[in-house]
Amino acid sequence: MIFMYGDHLEVRRKAAGVFPYGHHGIEMPGGQICENTWPAGVRFVTSMQFSRGTPVEVLNPGATPAERAAAVDRAAARAGERRYNLLSNNCEHLATWCAYGAAVSHQVIDWLRRLVEWLRTGLAVLAAGLVVGAVASAVAE
Repeated sequence: MIFMYGDHLEVRRKAAGVFPYGHHGIEMPGGQICENTWPAGVRFVTSMQFSRGTPVEVLNPGATPAERAAAVDRAAARAGERRYNLLSNNCEHLATWCAYGAAVSHQVIDWLRRLVEWLRTGLAVLAAGLVVGAVASAVAE
């Protein structure tokens, strides 16, 4: 597949070979891709290094030339930065900021939403267990 400069790219990967996630980058003029990784930070890599042999998806295929140019300029301005943070400055934050002007990680938002749901369910089960225990204790008396 041929990409255009300013494309917001995503490739599916697995952390520790088990946990799926999307790795994001911005296509730069000349074919390199700007990505944000730990511990390297914001850097330019080849498409083979970025994809690791897996399919790459373009997330902003309808971007205008002006939007593409802005994405490239933003990516170039961050080159060499080493402030990676999984929750607040990861590869998706960088790519969405470059492509759309707002640093957002939908993966982090979804993960935090699932964590809150899990905690809420756990607390509900714990509360139900306490109520059942209290009722059983009262009945036994």
